[in-house]
Amino acid sequence: MIASIHQPSTTTFELFDKLLLLSRGRTAYNGPVSDVKEYFDSMGYKMPLYMNPAEFVIELVNTDFARNQEKAAEQLDNIQGLWSKSENALTIAREIEGETSGSAETKWEDEHGSANKFMLPLTLIHRSFIKSYRDVVAYGIRIAMYMGLAIMMGTVWLRLGTGQENIESFINAIVSSPLL
Repeated sequence: MIASIHQPSTTTFELFDKLLLLSRGRTAYNGPVSDVKEYFDSMGYKMPLYMNPAEFVIELVNTDFARNQEKAAEQLDNIQGLWSKSENALTIAREIEGETSGSAETKWEDEHGSANKFMLPLTLIHRSFIKSYRDVVAYGIRIAMYMGLAIMMGTVWLRLGTGQENIESFINAIVSSPLL
């Protein structure tokens, strides 16, 4: 499961297994949450005692609100550069390269055989029915809403005659109709 969270409490932050810390499109850290403090300490960015670790790392990599933009950008470049040269970054790059070396289709076919082209649509329709069955209220509201909309739009069409003077009204009804 992947969650994106901004400034979690210390308790919430410690519940996560892994952290991917991004800033300006580049990685500043990627690894276990339990290793964050040790990693940044080893780089010379000591975390103050009793400080929320999430708040600490966000302040390190967020340059948007820094008083000295130049210094903050330099610090961020340093952090990202150190990460890209770290052993963890190289290990992750090797893992990704190993996973993407063969095409996804070839791997799927090797592991599971080819997908039945006739069963695929039926499976998707079956999943759609299961989803609609589980959320009856939402689908009921949606059906009632579309029925009401259809009745409203239908009454627009009924009151218009077939003469030339109603062309503009027909065009307006067609353009404003979300059902068409």
